[in-house]
Amino acid sequence: MMGNDYDEINISQVPALEVLNNLGYKIIKQEDTERMRGSPYNVILKPILLDRLKTINSYEYLGNNYKFTEKNLLQAIQDINEPLTDGLIKTNEKIYDLLLLGKSYPEYIDYVGGTRSFNINYIDWNHPENNVFHAVEEYIVEKADGNGTIRPDIVLFVNGIPFAVIECKKSSISINQGISQMIRNQGQEYIPQLFKFVQIVLATNKNGTKYATVGTIPKFWNIWNEDEYSSEFDFFNNNLTQVVIDRIPTKQDENIVSLFHPKRVLDIIRYFILFDMHEKKIARYQQYFAVKEAIKVISEKDSNGKRKSGVIWHTQGSGKSLTMVMLAKYILYELSYLHPQVVVVTDRIELDSQIHKTFTHTRLKADRATSGKNLIELINGKSTDVITTLVNKFDMASRTQEPILSNDVFIMVDESHRTQYGEIPFSS
Repeated sequence: MMGNDYDEINISQVPALEVLNNLGYKIIKQEDTERMRGSPYNVILKPILLDRLKTINSYEYLGNNYKFTEKNLLQAIQDINEPLTDGLIKTNEKIYDLLLLGKSYPEYIDYVGGTRSFNINYIDWNHPENNVFHAVEEYIVEKADGNGTIRPDIVLFVNGIPFAVIECKKSSISINQGISQMIRNQGQEYIPQLFKFVQIVLATNKNGTKYATVGTIPKFWNIWNEDEYSSEFDFFNNNLTQVVIDRIPTKQDENIVSLFHPKRVLDIIRYFILFDMHEKKIARYQQYFAVKEAIKVISEKDSNGKRKSGVIWHTQGSGKSLTMVMLAKYILYELSYLHPQVVVVTDRIELDSQIHKTFTHTRLKADRATSGKNLIELINGKSTDVITTLVNKFDMASRTQEPILSNDVFIMVDESHRTQYGEIPFSS
């Protein structure tokens, strides 16, 4: 073993695996994955995925509960292995949709004498404890052209599906080298069949890390810091204390806990990853904590049953539109049983257009109010998830519309310091 390799394995890779193991990831030896894969080109751990699909999926019909046929479960495994014909990012988006939403399959029901369709899910988002997490060191993957193999340092799996890749470096080597390797390995001549499934990539040494998602260019890789004033800081600190034992935690330890704790990582994948046109984007830590704190605020009600409001400050170019999209996404998913609506209010035509396009590109159903009257129709019609509007249209609508008493219409005001500050609440 070369000196550099030895240093990387013992200073970065081994501690990373120890932390992952203590977080609940089962470490699988490389040789044990070979029988699950059939070929080094295949990257899904099929027996694990099949077992989880059987465990977390069933369907109910007329009060009776049924399990899916193995034929449909095997078809679901085949379906998530999307071909790369549309390129890496588009294929990754299709797989992301399947991970979030599952897919419908027909099942024959005897006493009906016909078929009905029911959803098979790959991940149990609502009950994280029903999913299984694995890590594999030096995961050998055959290159797309069949000419050699690549060995990512650590690959993480949920229910047998790879979702993260970690590249470890010794402390004397810049993590930029790990970033370059990660980007290279996504190329069509390398191992895109692995990265088409991947949601988070991490380059690390013991002193620092940078994270991104698939397709991210080097300048947009970010650091992650925990916010000690956040309501989630105790969650992070308690877990860090439990998984790093008998030594001082490194920045690598901290970021693995921050990004890959099973509960946290499912949240990040579900709510904090977006496809914006032809780019895939993942939240900065500031956006993550801003959304989390906003959700905490709007979940609380005063003595009259009204939700509380709040302010999120952004510097220019810090991703304000994407923060609003992520917050809207969180509200629409987490509060779906309330059938919520989100109204985004701006004070400039170009801002309204930009934010509307941002929502549309990320596939949230958004309508742009064309007038005060149209705004009223959109809110009352409940036919759209997100409404964008200019403040003057909002003002006109407020003079003609009877007050809406629902606590489940959420108002986000952009550039609120330049509007009639105090007249438009965060939520109503």
